[in-house]
Amino acid sequence: MASGTISSYNLGEHITVAGLGVQLLFFSFFMVTCVTFHYRIRRNPTAKVIETLSRGNGKAQWTWETVLAGLYIASILILVRSIFRLIEYAQGNSGYLISHEVFMYVFDAALMFLAMLVMNICHPTTLLVGSRKQYSDTQMESLGHQSDNNSGV
Repeated sequence: MASGTISSYNLGEHITVAGLGVQLLFFSFFMVTCVTFHYRIRRNPTAKVIETLSRGNGKAQWTWETVLAGLYIASILILVRSIFRLIEYAQGNSGYLISHEVFMYVFDAALMFLAMLVMNICHPTTLLVGSRKQYSDTQMESLGHQSDNNSGV
């Protein structure tokens, strides 16, 4: 509000609401892309997916579907938060949501905390470093020494 006029203030509010609308549009596109990927990879799995599924020893283990489920949950929480923020800013500074602090705690802080918690539990590195877990500690140590020797250290 550098110029201090009501019209520039209103323009800033409209730009913020438009930006949140664009954010919702692109985030929704991301979620549709994830669901499309999930549907297609289940219908026509790659060799790596089949290998991952066949490694199950009867124990519960993290799979790519577990990571996607975590991504879906976190995405829905973020989407709900974004919708809340859009409605909050659309109501303006005198709106009901912005004037009652409880809504910020429930629809902003709590949802983002839950999204963070879900992504920490279902983090993609459970799959990415999973291939290194098959090596024993001595094998990993010898691999580390080989890379040290190759780097000239």
